[in-house]
Amino acid sequence: MEKLLIQTRRIRLFLGLLVMLLAIATVACGGGGDAAAPTSAPVGAAPTTAVQEPTSTTAPPVSKFNGNLRLGEILIDPPVFLPSKQGTGNSQLLGFWGFFEPLMYAAHSEPPDLNVDESTYNEGIVESWTVASDTSTVTLKIRKGIQFHHGWGELTAEDVAWSLNNGIEDGSINQRAQGVQQFAAGFEATDANTVVMTVKDSKLDPLWYHILSNTTLGTLWITSKAQFDQDGEEAATVNAVGTGPFEVTEWVTDDHIKAVPVENHYRKEPSVASFEVILMPEPATRIAALKIGQINVARVPLKLIAGTVDAIDGAKSQVVGPAINQVVMFAGNFWADIDRNDGSDIKGKRPGFLPDSDHPWIGDPDDAESMDNANKVRRALRLGIDRQLIVDEVQSGIGRTLTNVINAFPGDPHWRDEFAIDYDPDEAKKLLAEAGYPNCFSFTMHVAPGKEWDVEVGGAVAQFWRDLGCEVTVDATDYGAARPRLVNREKQIPWMIQAGTNSNPDAFGAASVFRPSGGFNYGIEVPNEISEIAEQNLDLKATTYDQRVQNNADWWAYLNEWNLVASVSTLPTSVVLRPEITAYSPYMNDGPEFVAPETVVMK
Repeated sequence: MEKLLIQTRRIRLFLGLLVMLLAIATVACGGGGDAAAPTSAPVGAAPTTAVQEPTSTTAPPVSKFNGNLRLGEILIDPPVFLPSKQGTGNSQLLGFWGFFEPLMYAAHSEPPDLNVDESTYNEGIVESWTVASDTSTVTLKIRKGIQFHHGWGELTAEDVAWSLNNGIEDGSINQRAQGVQQFAAGFEATDANTVVMTVKDSKLDPLWYHILSNTTLGTLWITSKAQFDQDGEEAATVNAVGTGPFEVTEWVTDDHIKAVPVENHYRKEPSVASFEVILMPEPATRIAALKIGQINVARVPLKLIAGTVDAIDGAKSQVVGPAINQVVMFAGNFWADIDRNDGSDIKGKRPGFLPDSDHPWIGDPDDAESMDNANKVRRALRLGIDRQLIVDEVQSGIGRTLTNVINAFPGDPHWRDEFAIDYDPDEAKKLLAEAGYPNCFSFTMHVAPGKEWDVEVGGAVAQFWRDLGCEVTVDATDYGAARPRLVNREKQIPWMIQAGTNSNPDAFGAASVFRPSGGFNYGIEVPNEISEIAEQNLDLKATTYDQRVQNNADWWAYLNEWNLVASVSTLPTSVVLRPEITAYSPYMNDGPEFVAPETVVMK
């Protein structure tokens, strides 16, 4: 092994010298003529440029960048940077890590709190916008002077329009695409700094700016049209050309990512000299690396945060995002009759619709007794979860119990008393018996392995259901591999997910998720007439704010009545920072990841 490492280093050294010699030869032999177009940096290799040695004997100036920031991360997926090709995996991290940028960012409070108010979206690629009085168009003014990485020039409205259209084109697998397609017909650059979004049927989602820019579930990142035109689709997919405060120099799948700061970045210039993401999927490895200083920051399992901080003199934990909701979707409940996009008949035609004895949480809308029994099963499983014990023991007391799919609690405007559901295993067993399952039944539950808290909380939920007599098998299939079954309506097992943190009363919100065409459908949907309640909120002229609040409350109450979601807990995400990180302000904090490395200050 040692010989192999030595040989590898020699090969790398030889290649590095060869590249440098070629670069020098190019400078020596170069002639006049037009300047060549910039060349994108290949994945896995930093761009190489020839640098003339200074002749001055004076000492070089002290660098304004200090420290090499290293992050231990759970996943490093293959590089995918073209908007239409970004499905799952690292797509949301492209912004969190500072490589790419959405249209705009929301300014958040400290401590972090999710803020979706329009007035807070005050920085980013778009500096202002105007909504037509009839909501048929939205005009976006593009900030001047923003530069693409790797010498690809200034960002223009043409880049913005092209990136957004690419992201929502037919066949796009972008996680955000279908949400944007609900209201956006397309984007057009009308001059160098103006983009016009055409709104479908003049029905503009009140939270359009948040849907376009929210990075929690991925977004439509803005990239260079010139790079795509010159190098083609394949190169644009694997070569990172963004506008964020860090420029990617090397991306090695399942190993590491290297980046350098962008000088004089328009939004926030980093203070560190470099940023590296290192694959460390095992918690013990990340903790050991933190202790010896191999990395400076990492996520640590909930139970181990306090011990890790205590073991490192001067270390501390840092909340990096708002609380996320841990919920279980009872997938396979497909109740709609028609697809609201085209009016086609979809009842009973989806492969995931399996109302039978092997799937007792799935009801048949044409059979009242089947629907009643399935609802009893779902409610029994909700009653069988000891949420407080999960918060106390699994989450180390971090977060709070949650009984409804929205982040609502007694005293909140959205709260209704029927949302409350206590731990009651005796009542759960009674309901199971009434539904025809006195000894419960056997089933599989899906828990995505990408986040430790998903596995820990999901495992606890599964154990509580075993205590009811159920035989529960935990399926740990990766989310990226499992998501196509959701989108295609083929998912038919309970599904542990991270749900949104709230439901803004001025939006049609979850109707876009649980409708037949919802891009984030988690394996359930509600009848079209119920979706219409929330979709009324799209007509801002015909509804008042109070009406929209009532519409959303009615929609959520319906979801609760049918027990389609077993909510468990809220959980703010924390990372552990070593003492050499002296300041960190994750202001772009609408997702559960290490965010805004450009705000890190190191000794």
